[in-house]
Amino acid sequence: MARHPLTLLRASVNLSHPAYARLVAETHADLGFGHMAARREKVSRWESGRTVPELTAQIAIAHIHQVPEEAVTRLGWPYWLHLATSDAALLTSPWTPDGAIDVLHGTARRADAEPRSYLAVTGSAVASLSRASLAAVADWQPPPARDGRRVAPDTAAWIETRIEALEAVEPPVSPAVLYPAARAEFRLITGLLAGSGYDRKTGTWLFLLAARAAALCGWFSDALGEEARGERYYLAAIRAATTAGARRWASVYLSNLAASHLAVGDPRDAVPLIGAARAIARRPSPRLTAALYIREARTHARLGEAAASTRALDHAASTLAAGPGDWDPTIDPFVGNVDEDWLARSTGITWLQIGRPERALRHFTTLLDDGPSSHVPTLPFLPLARDLLHVVDAQIALGELEAAVHSAGRAVAVFGSLPIGLLRRYRQRFAPHRGVPAVRDLFDLLEEQPLSSV
Repeated sequence: MARHPLTLLRASVNLSHPAYARLVAETHADLGFGHMAARREKVSRWESGRTVPELTAQIAIAHIHQVPEEAVTRLGWPYWLHLATSDAALLTSPWTPDGAIDVLHGTARRADAEPRSYLAVTGSAVASLSRASLAAVADWQPPPARDGRRVAPDTAAWIETRIEALEAVEPPVSPAVLYPAARAEFRLITGLLAGSGYDRKTGTWLFLLAARAAALCGWFSDALGEEARGERYYLAAIRAATTAGARRWASVYLSNLAASHLAVGDPRDAVPLIGAARAIARRPSPRLTAALYIREARTHARLGEAAASTRALDHAASTLAAGPGDWDPTIDPFVGNVDEDWLARSTGITWLQIGRPERALRHFTTLLDDGPSSHVPTLPFLPLARDLLHVVDAQIALGELEAAVHSAGRAVAVFGSLPIGLLRRYRQRFAPHRGVPAVRDLFDLLEEQPLSSV
């Protein structure tokens, strides 16, 4: 269940809704803003997202949690609340090697210990992040050497071999299995960066390895339906990649971060990220260019701009068709999945978001049982289960409830035990139709699912 950042702040001072309402009202009066009703319902509405506190109430809340008033007006609600949570380092750490280590270390410690269900960097903070990432690579210098017990180049090479193995894992290995392995690599590299010595060359190498491990954690988290956790890993990956001066890698991670906002956030936040991804790459490869056009198409679709969306889809298709057929990971890091199958699924999702579910289904043929037998999607189980959600959405929109139930049942069949994030989404899709016998049977099947919390 989603937790508003204000809920976390209230929990940090161990107060109930009524007690927190009284504290805010008392602080409001102490600051000279006058009387304010102290009702628990008011706090509940703030935390549910139904209402936004008046500016003076926000300043009172900021005073309680030691957030500068300037940040309240600059970032707006609820974005400034992150400055009072453990996500603050993602917003405030300087774009320096030490600042990057702080972000990496905080992400390694808190990504699972403090689960989130909302994105940390949103609104005006996204534009600031985009500008900062561009500035970080504009005048790049290798990170300085650090004193301490030296990390040998052989150690970095040994770590890179394992990361390459994780990046190259073929279907059908599940991200539920791979995420803990990537997380262990990320924690190891972060520990070396924070607590060991290295020369400039090895330090640069370690920062790039940290970026690659963080991005793997982000991708596996997305596949598990944990986009908020994935976002924090992508933020760490961007910091590490820009510190390493790895422009193409940073571009890919900015693109992935844009996808997080398109999936569970505000599509307007994807705009500066896509722009920064293009600018950082300088000359993006055909696969990366196609991926960025798809992000652009989905952004326009989410914003109701159908004509601009279809133009971007056309650009994506022509760019990918004109590029080399074989994937070279040294040229195209982390976009090996950008192929014709990926383009078809992404195009289907875009048409669905434009409001054309019948056209979307035409692009989902490789996800359907009756798709061409020679064209099986090269997806691990969890991404397949995630993408089948879009098939379900299209079928429900067309009134094809029986087919939607069948697609959901297929997701369960191919994976066996869906993680909590995906299981919750399947239940949400069918909740309005629980009176239909086939849907009741599906809910019985979903209730039998052993929960995976990875």
